[in-house]
Amino acid sequence: MNSFIPSINYSSLEKQNSLFDILEYIYEQINIIKSNSFFNDKICSFELEFRLRRKYVNIDLKDFLNDNSCQYSEFSYNENSKTRYRIICNSTYPCTENENENETTITPTPQNEFQFMDISKFLNYLEINKDQEITETLNNHMEYTKKITMMTFYYFIFKINLSIEVLLDSSQIKRYLKIEDKSKIESKSIIKSGNSKNIKIEILNQSNYKYENITNKNDNNNNDSIFNKESVFNNDSIINKDSVFNNDSIINNDSNLKTESKYIEKNKSEKEITEYAIYKEMNDIDAKFSLSILKYITPIAKKRRSFMMKNGARIDMTVFDDKNQLEIEFMNNTYLEKDNIMNMIHSIMVSLDCSNFILDYLFFLMPNYEFQKPITPSLDILYKEAKNLINDTFYVAAKTDGFRRLIIIINNLMFSISENFRVEYICQTKADFHMVLYCEYLDGKFIPFDLIYYNDEDLRHKSYSDRINIMNAINFEEFNNKIIKKNITKCSSFSELQNFIISFNKFDNPSIPNDGIIITNGQSSYYDNIKVYKIKTRNTVDLRFNGRYFYARDHLIKKSTVNLSFSEYKEVCLRYHQHKKFYSIKNMKDVPNNKDNNRNNNKNNNNKSNTEIIDNKFYCYYYRKQVEMINDVPTKTRIVTYHLVREKKVPFIVEINLDNNSFVKERKDKYTSNSINTFNSILIASYQKVNLEIFTPSSTVLMRKYHNIIKQNILHKYKGNLLDIGTGNGGDLHKWKNFRKIVCVEPDREKIKVMKERISKSEIRNRISILQNIIQNVELNDIYDVATCFFALNDFTYRDIDNMLKNIRRNINGTFVILFFDSKSFKENIESSSILYKKCIIDDITPIKNLLDKESPIYLLGTLRYLHKECDNIMLVNIHNSNVINHYENAIHSEKIIEIFKKHHFNITNHYQIEQFSFLDSSQKLYSSYLRIIEFSNVTN
Repeated sequence: MNSFIPSINYSSLEKQNSLFDILEYIYEQINIIKSNSFFNDKICSFELEFRLRRKYVNIDLKDFLNDNSCQYSEFSYNENSKTRYRIICNSTYPCTENENENETTITPTPQNEFQFMDISKFLNYLEINKDQEITETLNNHMEYTKKITMMTFYYFIFKINLSIEVLLDSSQIKRYLKIEDKSKIESKSIIKSGNSKNIKIEILNQSNYKYENITNKNDNNNNDSIFNKESVFNNDSIINKDSVFNNDSIINNDSNLKTESKYIEKNKSEKEITEYAIYKEMNDIDAKFSLSILKYITPIAKKRRSFMMKNGARIDMTVFDDKNQLEIEFMNNTYLEKDNIMNMIHSIMVSLDCSNFILDYLFFLMPNYEFQKPITPSLDILYKEAKNLINDTFYVAAKTDGFRRLIIIINNLMFSISENFRVEYICQTKADFHMVLYCEYLDGKFIPFDLIYYNDEDLRHKSYSDRINIMNAINFEEFNNKIIKKNITKCSSFSELQNFIISFNKFDNPSIPNDGIIITNGQSSYYDNIKVYKIKTRNTVDLRFNGRYFYARDHLIKKSTVNLSFSEYKEVCLRYHQHKKFYSIKNMKDVPNNKDNNRNNNKNNNNKSNTEIIDNKFYCYYYRKQVEMINDVPTKTRIVTYHLVREKKVPFIVEINLDNNSFVKERKDKYTSNSINTFNSILIASYQKVNLEIFTPSSTVLMRKYHNIIKQNILHKYKGNLLDIGTGNGGDLHKWKNFRKIVCVEPDREKIKVMKERISKSEIRNRISILQNIIQNVELNDIYDVATCFFALNDFTYRDIDNMLKNIRRNINGTFVILFFDSKSFKENIESSSILYKKCIIDDITPIKNLLDKESPIYLLGTLRYLHKECDNIMLVNIHNSNVINHYENAIHSEKIIEIFKKHHFNITNHYQIEQFSFLDSSQKLYSSYLRIIEFSNVTN
């Protein structure tokens, strides 16, 4: 678990090659070397070694090795970066612990600050797959070897080395160890591996051969131009016959000539005898060189346990100083099938924790990565963005009721990454490429809705349309049924969105519950977070509860805002106390006092939730994003990192439904609550009733919000004293904040009751007064800067309008704004599931006679008005799920209204129809097109 994500190591990573390709190349080079005439397989062997990279995996093997290990001394001398001499001696099995030996103190590294990785799964793998433990065979073992590293690779948490190992003559070492006092050897002064001065001087004094010539030959064969490449794929000519074996240094200088009888036989040629003499002399030099190593190098005391696996590989676990080392060696078993090696390495890798590497590699592929957070849009946002969505095309998909996850596929291995950067191995795949998918996770299935990295390309800058096209071309059958393809529909009109919502449950897997939709602008990049919208079936928030109050992060949320009933609040309190009891008492009995076991328990606990146990107490951890802006010319860089935060208390997170003010469930999967910004956006969406229902054909929420925005835009331009005519229920109350005094004229007593209730909760309630009367009869004493009549004008006849202006024109010194349905714009009747708007009187006189027989007095009154030319027609209006139900109003013509206003000295300052709203169906667009806005003024400039 890193303190910071990414760690300081991520920038040094390189593109990860597949293990199959690495082994393929290694085997190819082994065959090339073996085919060389200078190679002698009797005295040289290949060693293929996989060693854990400590900067990514920090394991503690001390307890495991204490049970049954061999202790030995190791003298190690690095001649150069690729050549190493090693002497192992004083091997004792079983090792004897020194009771007075101080316990080694492990200094945590920045990459592994809190605990060692859990190795229980690996030990279980070892127990199942081992053939036998061979630690006992190391007793009294001694060896003198020279290892030449031919090539090096990095694969996930492993460093892979292919080496040629040569056994050197150890006879003089044995004699030396018998004569020398063991304690005297171990107390020699330390010489750095790179400093060979004393060793070289010793050899020069002991031999007529110039040691420099010997080492130079080795150096020539191991120079940087040949071997000092970390990745063989950068240079195909790293190893070839001409460059590696152009002299005898690798084989001849290091021959293991234990007895002359091994190499001298009868009837040997003179040339062979001469070569043997050279070999023997060189071997004598190596033997003397070993004594110099013993003399000048201080040994390292190590403990080791070794196992032979069923497939012939060998696993060595070693502890020395503060280091824990795990090696998987194939030695002479490089003949193993590549599939066997791959399966073994992947199994061991999965049994350990490779999350640190996976997270670093994620940021290597996509620097400054951030999880995308769709926003919950208000109606205002939908109004502003609807036109852009239609013009740019947009995509809509069902929002699965699951958890957000990243899927990262590296070659053939699939991992998931949670929003708290918890990494889990999923499976091997048939697909051999690099890919990062943004998914929803539910019941073991990953459902992708975005592709942000694919085949060596960071796709975050590409448009969502391009990313979806690439994702649709992927064969999802290669993912072992772990990834389910999602239906993501391209839309270019509001009707297509409506059709998707009507039938989206049919398109998607019926076993996967959906709780809303995601709308994404087709031209948006991954960075355009504000162009991805989440609209849920119900507006819920995740809040932290401390036993008394609710919080959005650190912001207190008033109980009145959450507004839970007493029984619901009581249920939340009960759940909280159960949660508190669990994390303070339960499980404490199972927590051992041993610190090392405690570390392992922490790790196991972290895999289940974002908690850990320290000193018999639970702690919660999560990663907090930190953003640093670096202003540079000409670019501005956004640096994103994540810092590990530990809380002393495990937070109690609950999900609250703001639509009906109810408790939904405890969120055990959440480590933090929603932010205050997220809470406010969801609260507004709940207040405005933004949910899936607003996109159904029968809903008029979007249209009514559209009309409210029109009124808001009108009122925003003015200030001073306001006279509002036909206020109704007071729905425009929140639009009056810029006026210092507001007078509402409304004759309906029931509507005034609703209006008063709204005013009592308003922060501008002291500025508002109500006059219960019709505008034609009301008595006004003040002068008003602005008068408004929104939609109420269609309840007036032409005579009513004339009488209104006669009554109030002296009290208006400024602007008079009217918003009404203009019969001049009328095209056809509207009959849909959301709106009924039609003429009641046809121009032919015959239907009028039929209407006169109706019992309703409204028909009779309307017909009389029509006959007396007080209106152009009678309109029947029925707006679904609103206060306008079976309402009859007058059809009035804009030209006649203008004449009446001019008669009373009001001149036109602005006259226009409203701009169309893209997120309306055809019937609502037609209905809104009949609206007309006219602004008059009686002030002479």
